[in-house]
Formats: sequence, structure tokens, C-alpha cells
Amino acid sequence: MRTLFTGGSVVAKGRPELAAGGDVLVDGTDIAALGPAGSLAAEPVDKVVDTAGGIVIPGLVNTHQHDWYLYGKGLGGNLLLEQWITDCLFPLKTRLTVDDLRVASELAALDMLRGGTTSSVNHLVTETSAAEDRAILAPVADVGVRQFFAKAIRPADHATRYESAREASETWDGAANGRIRVGFVLEATAHWVAMGTCTEEMVLGGHALAVEQDTFVTSHIAGGTMSRDSGYLRFVLETGRTDPQFLHRLGVLDHRWILAHTINPRDNDLDLIAAAGATVAHTPSSEAARGGGITPVKRMLDNGIRVAIGTDGPMVDLTNDMVEQLKWTRLMQNQLHHVPASIDLERLLTMGTEDGARAVGAADRIGTLEVGKAADIAVFDLDTLHAGPVHRALSTFVHAARGTDARHVMVDGELLLENGLFTRATELHVAGLMREAGERGRALARRSGLLPA
Repeated sequence: MRTLFTGGSVVAKGRPELAAGGDVLVDGTDIAALGPAGSLAAEPVDKVVDTAGGIVIPGLVNTHQHDWYLYGKGLGGNLLLEQWITDCLFPLKTRLTVDDLRVASELAALDMLRGGTTSSVNHLVTETSAAEDRAILAPVADVGVRQFFAKAIRPADHATRYESAREASETWDGAANGRIRVGFVLEATAHWVAMGTCTEEMVLGGHALAVEQDTFVTSHIAGGTMSRDSGYLRFVLETGRTDPQFLHRLGVLDHRWILAHTINPRDNDLDLIAAAGATVAHTPSSEAARGGGITPVKRMLDNGIRVAIGTDGPMVDLTNDMVEQLKWTRLMQNQLHHVPASIDLERLLTMGTEDGARAVGAADRIGTLEVGKAADIAVFDLDTLHAGPVHRALSTFVHAARGTDARHVMVDGELLLENGLFTRATELHVAGLMREAGERGRALARRSGLLPA
């Protein structure tokens, strides 16, 4: 299948001239050619996609997401992070069923796809069986998006030599024609250590497994409030070390780590993260929703740290919209530093695409529009009431567009969203899935004591 995208503003690596209007030729699964608008019109193709009035970007890469969190939308109330974890997250996660996971996985994949996200890191916060892994990943394969499945490892897994993690990797890594990859969750933040869900042995053994499997590792890091009573500061003072210092002293802090949030770096944390080549996954609206503070993203970038973007999950901030996160990132850093252009727009988009791809070790295939790379492409309509008129396409996209402005989304050369409609799922199916998710979410909340029985 050969597809030509033509006419829109194209954000392609090393080709700034295409921002004025460009063509992208896709042959099979890969990008075959790039050129100014109309320059590839003579190429033989099976389909022409008119992108005039829009912007053509690499598919967005969400580096921190919890798919099943959609069941908890609106249940967090006004709780600070520490109370939200004990009073909302924990009661829900211990009562999830296999079918709950299946429905949430499909709906989250569709929601992200509808917003131009082609790849996401699904960070598990609970142990999962082989049946639960299948319930999560089979729907992802059906939807057609990419998922970097982060399998949770816990202290007890050390005794069994990480059999469950190995099984998940052997079964699913490379599935769905390579669209599913498997990494590991090693919760190493002080909160999790205090709750007994992390030990030094677990971190050392889990990281060794990640090295063996040549994959990524992710963890919540340096998040929450700086309360001396129950927040992150309490544990820093009690243990005499920060989360990055903990990983560094164990000798495991390296390029494999995706450090989610990292809101409260202290002492030499930024130097350690930069030297290790680790990635910070920034989730701005989530951090604001829980009152956790403003992550010093500009300081991180100035320090040479790779910062990628994530949504965290709609139980926290009610959204999976990556476009929203791009805007939040820039505006909050503008506010923090009292400048109107804290992060360059091109750099910001790279954070939402290429830097996420690098974090999961996939930058050789995704994250940029380049000849020879996988055709993961998102086309957003800018010819809308809320976005137009357009003077600078990228600025308009970041500041005025919405995720639902995605007009066409392609993964591996397959159009999964065409003219705003799913190609693998009918509207009737999606509507039924949403009804089922609503019923399951209310039932889960009742089982967890968060809604009246």
C-alpha cells in the first residue's frame, strides 16, 4: 500500500522548509520520501490524503500512562497525592477483574489513538497474571497502536527469579508485528520503599533482567508533596537520600530508566540523571491536579536531561490528551520562569515524540518523520473555529489545537483513523464499549467503597 499525504505543514526532522507545506510518501510500513507540497504528485500511489489546512507530525509518544485509570475519573476529588494513593488508588487496584482490564485497555487505546497518540508506555501499578497480561494486550493488538507494556516487578518476584516478568517478555515482546514491546516497572520511590513494595534486591535483580532483555525500566520518582508529615520530604529526611541518589548508589541508574514525574529534585539529582542518560517523563496536568508542584523542566533541559511527555491517566487529571500536555508543559514553565517562551516549540514537540521514542529504545523506528522510518503519522486539522486563523502552524497546534482535532492517524503505514473515524472499530462498537466501561467503573467504585453500594 502506497499512501501520499499532501499539502499540509509537515514537521520533519532536518527538513524545516516543509513547514510551509509538504508531502509525505508512505510505502508499506515505512516513509519512502519527503518533499515540498506537490513535489511527489507524480508518484504512483494507492491513496492520496489531503492534509491542506492541517499539520503533519510524528505520532505522539506517551511515556507515562495507566490505562485502567479511566475507571476512576472524578473519584480523586480534592485529595493530595499521598491521601489519593491510600484512599482512592489502592482500594480500586486491588479489586480489578480480568474483564475490567480488558475493557479499559481497549478504550484507553482508542482514546489515545483518537488524539494522535500512536505509542504509549502502560505503567502497571499492580502485579498481573498471564491471563491479566493477555486481557490488557490482546485489545491493544486489535486496535493497532503501539504499547510499551511495563510489567510490574515486586519484592516477592526475586525469590522466583522473575518468572512472571520473563514469561510476559517471552510471550508478548515483539507481538502484533512488533507493535507491542515489554519493559519492567521497578517502583523505587521512597513512598513505595516505605510501603514494602520495593527492596534493594528487587531493584538490583529487576534491573539485571532489563539489561538481559535489553529493555526499559520505569518508576515513579521524587513525586508528591514536600510534607514533613507524609510527603516525599519526610522520607528524604528519614533515609538521608533522594530517589535518584538511591538508584545511583545501587549502581543501576542508567539510560534504561524512565523516571516518572520527578517533581522535586534536590541536591545533585539533576546531575545524576543527566550523567546516567535517563529520561524524565513529565505529566504536567496530573502534577497540577494533585498539587504536587511544578516540575523544573526547563532546568532539566538546560542540564542536558532528556524530558519526555506523558498523561499519567484519567483517574488523576481526567485526560489522555497528549496535545493538552504539550500546552500545559510550556505554559507552566513560562509561569515558573516568568518568560513567554520557556521551551522552544520544536523542542517541545520533540519531547512529545522523539524523546519518548528514545526513552523506550525505539528511536531507530519511530518518533520522527524521516525516510526509512516507520510511518507513524498524525495529521491534525487546524482549520477550526478554535484554532484558526493560522499564522504559524506549530504554535497554533501547541496552543490552540485539541487531541480530538486529529483527522488521520497512521501506525506502521496503516491508517487507523481516517477523516476522524476509526478504521478497525465501528462507532456502534465504541459506543457499546463506553457503556460497558461506565457500568464496570461504577461497579468497581462500589466494590471499593468509593460509591454507595
